[in-house]
Amino acid sequence: MTSLRFKLSTKYRLYLLCALLTFVAIGIQYIYFDFKGVEVPAVFIIATCSAGVFLGGLLRWAIRPLLKEIQALNLHAQNLQDGSFNTSANQLKIRELDNLAESLQSMSKQLRQERAALNQRELLLDTILQSSPLALVLTDSRDTIIMSNPSARQLFTGGRAIDGSKLADVSSTITPLENAICKKQQGLLRLPDQSVWHLSINQFKLNHNQHWLYLLKPLTREIQREELTAWKKLLRVIGHELNNSLAPLSSLGFSGRERAKQLDQFELANVFETISERASEINEFVQAYIQFAKLPPPKMSTMNWPRLINQLQNLYEFELLGDLPQREWQADPNQLHQLLLNLLKNGHESGSAKEEITLQILENHHYLEIVLQDRGGGMSSQQLQHALIPFYTTKTKGSGIGLTLCRDIIEGHGGTINIRNKSGGLEVRLILPMQSGNQQ
Repeated sequence: MTSLRFKLSTKYRLYLLCALLTFVAIGIQYIYFDFKGVEVPAVFIIATCSAGVFLGGLLRWAIRPLLKEIQALNLHAQNLQDGSFNTSANQLKIRELDNLAESLQSMSKQLRQERAALNQRELLLDTILQSSPLALVLTDSRDTIIMSNPSARQLFTGGRAIDGSKLADVSSTITPLENAICKKQQGLLRLPDQSVWHLSINQFKLNHNQHWLYLLKPLTREIQREELTAWKKLLRVIGHELNNSLAPLSSLGFSGRERAKQLDQFELANVFETISERASEINEFVQAYIQFAKLPPPKMSTMNWPRLINQLQNLYEFELLGDLPQREWQADPNQLHQLLLNLLKNGHESGSAKEEITLQILENHHYLEIVLQDRGGGMSSQQLQHALIPFYTTKTKGSGIGLTLCRDIIEGHGGTINIRNKSGGLEVRLILPMQSGNQQ
């Protein structure tokens, strides 16, 4: 059985009450005049009905301001429900329900402040994600990428959009990463370009749907720094032991040669001279490694670029492209000189013509780019992968610390070094960030 419910507004309830009162008054008149034994005069009935109508109109006039206040507050509440927190009821028209109006106004202000704070936090979080070196990828339960940041797009596709694609498809070109994602295996990954990343995977529910969050943290610089520190410790130990042996050996060779000359034993003198020369060469070789192992922190000062270029051109020929920096830049002049000297030496030893070796310094707002280019044929892919590894060399008399020392110097300045084949030769690009003027 269906029950019907009728809802009457306050206005119509008052009209109904006036009608009932009118009927009651007429009923009382009928009872009274019937008791008197006479008929109810028509004028009484007309007067009673008129009084009922007048009372209804009077009540309607009395509650009209209240109904307008209720309507205004109801509209304010609907705006809050729709998420519009910038509107409010007209306080000048609210008198009877001012407490309720103040409560709604306070609620609206609080909601407005909370939404503004939420928007600010969301904007801050988005800015952090977009500028973070962490590669972030969010997928749904069907392995579809629903969110990624620029670092992730750069890692997977070189900067192209990947949202809406399958994670398995975009990672298929990076085999170690594809295998780790497929097996949901967290940990360190070494990619084909020799970069090192740490993969962490988290699973959670969002809107009752399963999602996967993949975070890839770049650790290449940290791993290389630890490897370099280990090599330096080993070099210091080996250098100390070799110095302890080479010093008496060199002294013994010199003394033996002089004594053999006194005895006219020239063949024996030549033997001792060979021993002394070889000990001296080994000592110079060891000292080069010790210098690399004991590289001090950079001593920052304002760079004198014309002086640096003149010093380099006195040692190696090259062509300077473009203008020198106009602003003041902080760096260690001696270390920067050593760095560029090593790179120019490599350029000349590459077989490139002297006039085809170029140096260019590009000035940006927050960093400096130093680009050195030769035309010596470049490196093979294997050589590029191992070029910055200590002691790796393809030269007959190479030590394998030249480019490693360059990397150590530029990273000591907070910068980076990038090596690639370009235009029939090798391009070395140094990024030197702006330093504070008083850094020591």
